[in-house]
Formats: sequence, structure tokens, C-alpha cells
Amino acid sequence: MARLLFVTSRLPYPPREGHQLRSWNLLRAAARDHQVDLLSLQRPEDAAEPDPVLRALVASVHCVPLSSVRDPRAALQMLGRWVGKGHSLLSARYLSDALQQRFRELVTRADLVHLDILAVAGLIRCTPSRVPVVLNEHNVEHQLLHARAQIESRAWRRVLLRLQASELERFEKAACLAAAQVLACSQPDAQRLAELAPKTPVTAIPNGVDLSQFQPRQLPGPNSPTLVFVGQMSWFPNRDGIEYFLSEILPLIRKRHPAHLKVIGQRGGMQAPPALEAAVEFTGFIDDLRPPVLDAAVYVVPLRAGSGTRLKILEAMAMGKAIVSTRIGAEGIALVDDEDALLADTPEAFSAAVCRLFEDPELRERLGRAARLKAEREYGWEAIGDRLLEVYAKVLAGKKKIGANDETYST
Repeated sequence: MARLLFVTSRLPYPPREGHQLRSWNLLRAAARDHQVDLLSLQRPEDAAEPDPVLRALVASVHCVPLSSVRDPRAALQMLGRWVGKGHSLLSARYLSDALQQRFRELVTRADLVHLDILAVAGLIRCTPSRVPVVLNEHNVEHQLLHARAQIESRAWRRVLLRLQASELERFEKAACLAAAQVLACSQPDAQRLAELAPKTPVTAIPNGVDLSQFQPRQLPGPNSPTLVFVGQMSWFPNRDGIEYFLSEILPLIRKRHPAHLKVIGQRGGMQAPPALEAAVEFTGFIDDLRPPVLDAAVYVVPLRAGSGTRLKILEAMAMGKAIVSTRIGAEGIALVDDEDALLADTPEAFSAAVCRLFEDPELRERLGRAARLKAEREYGWEAIGDRLLEVYAKVLAGKKKIGANDETYST
């Protein structure tokens, strides 16, 4: 048994966002075989005290407040780290003096450091050279920004996004080069990160799903033209995907069927176009998304940007839902078109796939059964946790020298 220092950008339990679900389940796996100290940033909206479930899992929990960028003092401190100390903008947002101080105190007793998201990768330079670092990449972050720049319609905004993406690419590359091991959420992401940092081992540890919590409906659902999407509108790929769906796809569907879309997740002020107000419902965050998902006829994932693997799709697969997704939305998940889901990349093809499922209940059932079987075979969290523990064992056996003595790394 080794002692691990596991660092997250927010408390992983209770998990309410996609990255928290991954963080929580990787943390659970780590705690199976190792003694784990958790160091987490604590956001203003988080609970004042860590949940007892979290405290019972790990050896210790340590929280450092993360101030809102709307706080003028926090914003000035962030700008000072970015400009005055040469941090990347991402690192400047998360790498406070308080976080670095607490990390330095805790890392003295660690055998391995797990940095659970690129936002805290600036801590690599605070890590003693004897301690290997495993960097978990939820996405290939600089590619998300490049994709956002391509979609952005305002010229001045495109220029700023491209500059920020280039800065982030340099930061991401340096972090990956300095780590002993990088974890990716999908094989495509692993390949991209290996190209970015060819000297660092990169292993795909996919996202997973709780197969006991997310199960198919035992009785047939209502036969109505209902659609569902799960995702917070504060995350750019989700917001762009829904804007694209409402402007380009839903009007085509409604020419053939009186479709109704339910968007589950924090809406971030988003509104439906006036012509579609009666056909779109933004539920906001709900404690249990299973009933509305199970009630829907079709689960849609109209994303045009993103990387990693979408937890939203894995949960839909486990619930035996008929899924229509873009190929980008399904990237990293071994879905086969017309076997486990329908994949479509143009408004015309996407709307035709949805209408096809509305009109063919047997196809909906066949795709849903196939999706559930694939989730059972490949995406249960327990099996994914075993893969993570195998990576830890190799890193601990190798003890690659990293961190403060690596001159190629700069935050």
C-alpha cells in the first residue's frame, strides 16, 4: 500500500458534474488499494464541510477556498499570477498561494501525486523529484479552445480564443512532459496527448458508469415524440450543441413530428428561440435525472466540439436508451452506427435519424438493448478502476524522476 496525494479542482462528492463523476470514481478506485490524502479546491457553492461519505473513503481531506473571479480581489490576484509571474491563464485561475502551500505540506509524505485535472497541473513544479506525478486529462483542453475559436462568429473573439488556445497548448504540453504518466479519457485523446508529449507514457482510462444505479426501464415507456439532453449550459460544447440543435435540427424534426425537447442541467441563462418556446423545457439541475431520461423516446447528443468521453452517453447506454449523436459527441465510445446508436453529423441526417426512431419503436428497443450490453461489457466503473490501479503500480515501480528538476516545464 502506497500513500497518494490526490488533488482535485473541486470537492468530488457529491458528484453533480461530469468531471466530478470521473474524479469521484477514480478516487474510489485509488482508495481501494492505497492510503489517500485528498486536497481539493472548494468553490463558494460547495458545502461548507466535506460530506461524511467522502471523509469515510480517504485518510484525510484538505480544502482550500477557490474565490469567484467576480470577486475583484480574486480577479486581481489571478491577473498578477498570469502577468507578473508568467503563469498560463488556466494555472493563474487555480494555482493560488494557499493551494501551493498546502500542497507542499502534504506532498512530503506522498509516494505518488495524482493531479486530477489540467487546471491544477501547475503544482508539478512544487513536487519533489522523488515523487512521481500522474496527470489525469478530462479532455485535450487546448483542442477544445481551438474548436471554440473555429465556431466563434465574432472576429475579435476568434483572435482572443486562438491566442489563449496557443498559450494553453504550451502549458498542456509542458505539463504532460513533466508528468510520469498521463491518463486520457479515450483512445483518440491518448493519441493526441502522446503526439503532444512523446516522451511521457499515456494510457486511456475511459469514463464509466454505475451499472447498478443506471438501469433500463422494465416496462415500455410512453410512445411520444420526446427528446432529452443532459448537460450544463455553462460548458461551451454543451451550450453550442443545444444552440445548434435548436436553430438547425429541431425545426426540421418538427416539420414531421410535434417533438418536445427537455434539457436537464443548469441552464446558465439560456433561452429557447421564441418560435420554439412551447417545444423546449430547461429543467435546471435535478437530483435524479433517471425518470425524465427513461420517459424520453430519444436521447440526443448534438455536440460539435469536445474530447474525452461523454458521461452523459454512458449513462444513457446503461439505461438502454436509443441515442442519436454526432460522431464528435460519441468520440471515444465504441458505438457502432445502426448497431448501438445512430450517428449523424449534419442537421438533415440528425433530424432524419430522430424521426426514424420516433416512427420505429422496434428500432428504439433494439438500439437500447445493444447500448446496455456494450455498457456492461466495457464501461463499468469497477473494471475501469482496476485499470487505474495497474497504472499506479507501474508508476510506483518505475519512480520516474519528474517535477521541480525538469527544466522543460513552465507554468
